[in-house]
Amino acid sequence: MFDIVINDSYQTNIEKYKRMVKNKKRPYVFGYARLSRDDDKEQNSLKNQKGIIQEYAKQQGYDIINIIEDDNISGMTFDRDGLSILKDLIDAELVDIILVKDLSRLGRHKAYSALFINYLNQKGIKAISVTENIDTSNENDDILIGFKQIINEQYSKDLSRKIRAGMKQKQKKEGLVIIPPFGYYKNKNTGEIEIVEECADIVRLIFKLYTEKGMGAKKIANYLTEHGYKTPAQYQKELLNKSVPHNKTIYAGIAWNDRTITRLLKTDAYIGVLRCNTSYKNNIYDMQKRLPPEEHIVHENYYPPILDRETWDMAQIIRENRSKNKVRASTNSKIHRYAGLIKCGDCNSTFTAKRRYYRGNEYIEYVCNTYHRHGVNFCSSHRVKEVELDSFIYKYLDRLKTLAEENLLHVDDFIKEWNNKKRDYDKEIRKIKLEIIQLKEDIKQYAKQLARGLIDDELFNELTQDTKQKIDYLEKQIETLNEMIEINKNAKQGIQKSVDMLTNIVRNKELSDAHLQMIINKIIVYENEDKELNLEIVLNAPFKYHASLANFFTDNTSSCASHYLVIELLNMLNQMAECAGVVE
Repeated sequence: MFDIVINDSYQTNIEKYKRMVKNKKRPYVFGYARLSRDDDKEQNSLKNQKGIIQEYAKQQGYDIINIIEDDNISGMTFDRDGLSILKDLIDAELVDIILVKDLSRLGRHKAYSALFINYLNQKGIKAISVTENIDTSNENDDILIGFKQIINEQYSKDLSRKIRAGMKQKQKKEGLVIIPPFGYYKNKNTGEIEIVEECADIVRLIFKLYTEKGMGAKKIANYLTEHGYKTPAQYQKELLNKSVPHNKTIYAGIAWNDRTITRLLKTDAYIGVLRCNTSYKNNIYDMQKRLPPEEHIVHENYYPPILDRETWDMAQIIRENRSKNKVRASTNSKIHRYAGLIKCGDCNSTFTAKRRYYRGNEYIEYVCNTYHRHGVNFCSSHRVKEVELDSFIYKYLDRLKTLAEENLLHVDDFIKEWNNKKRDYDKEIRKIKLEIIQLKEDIKQYAKQLARGLIDDELFNELTQDTKQKIDYLEKQIETLNEMIEINKNAKQGIQKSVDMLTNIVRNKELSDAHLQMIINKIIVYENEDKELNLEIVLNAPFKYHASLANFFTDNTSSCASHYLVIELLNMLNQMAECAGVVE
């Protein structure tokens, strides 16, 4: 039996139609009309469909009880209110004949349509397609019905492909926003995206609680609910008059949840980015999937920004680190600043934060998790206080700042020296390309000599191998020179940005949790035989490149650096610029 969602007002519908058919003779005839958003509005308008059905009924002498309709509903789904009412009436044995303009009105999904027609046949009900002169109860029409079902589904698939292609083209060309993210509103009169300040303030608060206060998504959700902040669903109702979906509870509409917070923290619209083509939905096969980032269509500077780039970047680094290190806050507690960052150098376990009290003063102490769970037989405590870690980190960052400032000076000199040579780059590249062409001709000549027997295989292989190595070397030279041409202020800006951040932290003694996550990848704690602790700091990019840069400038000069060292330097500079967000 074909299954259609039962209408909530089943009894109401049944009693209503029982009264309507009370004084009517069989057969009980109903009409059914459906209009989708993609139909020809003139040819398939509900009014036109009803007119065709009524005219046919008049010719056949049928007394139509009612014409049930579904408006703006795709024929690829059979979860329709009108069709559900029709099924209620069929199950109550109040239907003998169903009149439709054509079979596509019943549905365009080949399999579902076949199941529904089979269901009607089992119930002894005929569906008549008026314009196609088809009777579903007539076995002679079976082949034609099957053919029509194929055509109807193919039409829907083809139309769906055209709509998706048109939408994708619009997404590529100018961007497409139907409902903007929380914090924005699309002005129907101007089509412009505007900031809803009340909502934008909530977004800023969420990022502040996450990056500065160390709260996790669940704690932020509880905080917003407890302080009476409206949810996106409530603002959606106010701004768009769009209710919470029927399968959601009232509580879900007025209470924040951690999934919403996580989704907002990942939304790069808040720094102006419009991201289209993020998912694929196929109504024909009832399928939806997320698309990989490389298939997204991205427009920079589309939305008016609600956040600055640094705040958003900090949030992403914290998200990545917490996910990687599996950091979770305990009940009703914030996430401690070094949580997930400290590792035991002896057993490779993470550290756990503990609240301690001494003479009425509270302090945070971190201990090896293996020791905490299993005791001294498995590892020692490696205990270290948070204030001691802070002091060590400040001294470490001060030394790193000095190193970064020296690198900045060296890079400036390096760029100036190579920029002075730019005039010679094109000339040198042309010269090398000609040399490569000649070497490739030499290989052809060796092949001809081999074919004529003038040289043997061993000599041919030796000559071609040597020539190919020369070509490879020359091509790498071209690559190096081309990359030199691309050197610009971004390389220097990448280092400058990290220097500025380190300078502000050291000068103001304000190392926020967010900066800590941004700069440090992990802190490894070792304990020697004398129970003394040694700390090893592993930095994130771009800060981790400063030591490598210092070694490069100490061991090499730009004028005598080898090709491979220059490439390595360029890669470091480019990565530092990318991490600092200055590459265009």
